[in-house]
Amino acid sequence: MGRTVEIHQVARDGSAFQQPVNEQDLLLQLNHVLTNETITQVTELKAGLFNNTYRVNTSQNDYILKVAPVGSADVFYCERSLMQREQSISQQLQSLSPLIPEYLSFFTVDGRDAFLQRWIQGRLWHEVISSLTEAENAELWKQLGAFARILHNCCGEQFGYPAPLEGYSRWSQFIAANVEGMVEDCRRIGVYCEEVEAYRGYLPHFFQTLDQVETAKLLHGDLWPRNVIIDGAGADIHIKAVFDAERAFWGDPASDWVLILYGVPETFWQGYGENLVKTSDPARIAIYKGMYFILNILEAVRFQESDEAPRKRLSAVNEELEEFLRS
Repeated sequence: MGRTVEIHQVARDGSAFQQPVNEQDLLLQLNHVLTNETITQVTELKAGLFNNTYRVNTSQNDYILKVAPVGSADVFYCERSLMQREQSISQQLQSLSPLIPEYLSFFTVDGRDAFLQRWIQGRLWHEVISSLTEAENAELWKQLGAFARILHNCCGEQFGYPAPLEGYSRWSQFIAANVEGMVEDCRRIGVYCEEVEAYRGYLPHFFQTLDQVETAKLLHGDLWPRNVIIDGAGADIHIKAVFDAERAFWGDPASDWVLILYGVPETFWQGYGENLVKTSDPARIAIYKGMYFILNILEAVRFQESDEAPRKRLSAVNEELEEFLRS
């Protein structure tokens, strides 16, 4: 008799973006990767809104397994080949900081891209941030700023998303392509609106401003407390791991959405060394915000939410861009 492995997946209906993994192939592939270990349990975690995330327990170790959406999933332009992109820069990321967990193996499960990393013991910063002291959170933000600076000191040969996607010789080319891709997404799912059309019209007037960014720097793309594991307390509190680098790209460090939309405290910039939002051209910051607000409009459809708020924010960006053109 074969041994029984407990598999627990989140129950979802067929219309959900995230879909369960074929359990037979899941075990087949895990046994192939973890050849010398006995798998005892696989549990899907309610973590993230794109990939399926699982905790894999074996007789010897614990692991994190991430599985990409099904091939028929309605992904947006900026989400194409996310896991393949992460794979293409995984070794580079690991070489830059010990805070990046080791990528043990990339493979496929039921035709879906997947990878395995060791389970990191600790606490998810996002889940405990409200219970930490002001001094503890300040220290963590300072450490995160120092981590961001390490990544941003890494220069690439082209702008844009990592392979297998196309790179660009100019920053404006990537921004324009990214916006056009999302504009097509808006048309495809029926949310192309006057705010998006106006922003699209303003964008070419700022290509020269965008091209003042001459060096492509490595950005994590999702650098916030939801993707940070911490440990310790008081003076010993520290970041133990930073994960979910699938949205990494090469470009202007000030264009990371976390810096300009989520917002980071001054202690982050103390760890970083300078406040990029304050020292960057405000027109470029406005362009970046507009691009992300278009993504927010698209995401509102996926999560069945109202797009009123991102449309208003995009309208405000358009007003800013109009003022820049007048000045």
